[in-house]
Amino acid sequence: MEHSAKWYLKKHEDGQIFGPVDFTKMKEWTRSAQVSPLDLVSDDRANWIKAPMLQELHMDYLIQLSDDSFYGPTTEEAVQEFLRLGEITPDTVLINCCTGVETALRDSGFFQGQPPPLEEIAQNEPGRRTIRQNLQQRIRELELLLVEKRQQLEMAEVRIRQLERRLQDAGVRAG
Repeated sequence: MEHSAKWYLKKHEDGQIFGPVDFTKMKEWTRSAQVSPLDLVSDDRANWIKAPMLQELHMDYLIQLSDDSFYGPTTEEAVQEFLRLGEITPDTVLINCCTGVETALRDSGFFQGQPPPLEEIAQNEPGRRTIRQNLQQRIRELELLLVEKRQQLEMAEVRIRQLERRLQDAGVRAG
């Protein structure tokens, strides 16, 4: 897949599409935490897959934020970026999705202490989002989905009551 000349990134939060770019640029975006685990990539704009599914992007790490909260999968470089932003600490647990091994960031083998400074972001590149921003966005999406499902359930319950009344009325007439 990596050999395709044109790659596109579709941002999950707003559907904005970036590209075409070569695969090297796509990897740069991924390493600099500009590609979230929910974003989609494509080499033809017709078939989209979630970025972590593209093995060559090396989005191999889950970040354990609490006992039941995780972010990722993401890249080693993005983990360093979140450390630089103060979103995680050297003691944060990482889970390698390829091996299942859990380790503290400081013992990960790629921990560099002080992360390198951020590079300038060009206007035509996807914006960086923090873990908190990504999680807050996902929570908002799930809340909206929950409201929609509750409305559908309420409508279904009303319809069931209507049908039960019709069935009951039909039974009374037949009996």
